[in-house]
Amino acid sequence: MQPIISVRHSIHISERTKEHIEKACAKLSHFYDRIIDCEVVVEKKRLQTSVEFIIKVPQQTLVASASTADENLFKAMDEAYEKIEAQLKKYRDKQMEHRP
Repeated sequence: MQPIISVRHSIHISERTKEHIEKACAKLSHFYDRIIDCEVVVEKKRLQTSVEFIIKVPQQTLVASASTADENLFKAMDEAYEKIEAQLKKYRDKQMEHRP
């Protein structure tokens, strides 16, 4: 699955950052294999960096975001990843409960 990477406020993200995002989205498919789409939105304001994961799964869209008070993009990305991972696991577990 190729993630959609969006940036706000015309910032530039490096190839290393793009690879980190792609690896994170690839890891999500280990938790739930029916992910339709993965979008990551990166936003930098003066001294604040925020990252938002938007995952589309059948019949639902999961959203998780995190921000840091400094410009550490990887820290914000890891926090948002942990949140979306927990939501995806919870969604998967609910789907497994409802199967006949």
